[in-house]
Amino acid sequence: GFQALSLRVHFLTMPRQSRCEQMSGLASSEPPVVVVAQQLSDLLLAFPSAAAGGVQWLVLVKKYEERFKERLDVQALGHSSALAAASTLLFDVLRIVDKDDTDNPVVGVDDAVALAPRAGLLGCWPSLYRALCTSVLENGVPEVQPSCGAVAGRSAGKSCSLLLSQIRPLLERYWHANFDESGLGFLNEDGTFVRLKKLKHLLHAVLRWRDQRQEWRQ
Repeated sequence: GFQALSLRVHFLTMPRQSRCEQMSGLASSEPPVVVVAQQLSDLLLAFPSAAAGGVQWLVLVKKYEERFKERLDVQALGHSSALAAASTLLFDVLRIVDKDDTDNPVVGVDDAVALAPRAGLLGCWPSLYRALCTSVLENGVPEVQPSCGAVAGRSAGKSCSLLLSQIRPLLERYWHANFDESGLGFLNEDGTFVRLKKLKHLLHAVLRWRDQRQEWRQ
């Protein structure tokens, strides 16, 4: 009738942007799920503990909401629990550390992910540690080993030393071309940002994380 005709004419004469909104509903300010997944994965890699004992889901979500100013509602995303959401959103990097509490699982990154260099993301510190070892062993000065190891029937490993000033260019070569120690930082287990002011602080941190990972694996 006349009413239907007037509505059709109104639709055809609407501006293009309004016509799209009419067809798809009100434009949502929420990012697509694929964007949320990528942001969440990158954020998890800002936690060095992700490569060892893991990060509590609630800590990760709190940090996500603080950084991106978006509420992460797992039910709105179609998941029945935080564990289900983590398994889907973090699929590409995920290692489940503890799933006893489905509303607050402990999540980490897979070892293969932790061993892939990513500049600025210290959740992949194992790749940085490996690059440091390679840098020192291939470019350092061999040190004389004490003979007590041989006497005890043990083969002494190779030991080398390297000046701190030589580390930076070697990390660009062996770890990541965009390595830059200035402004480096990480998120601790509580989600607090910790800035590393100098290269020596980064080296001490990597050795500490190595020790913590060894203790966790025992």
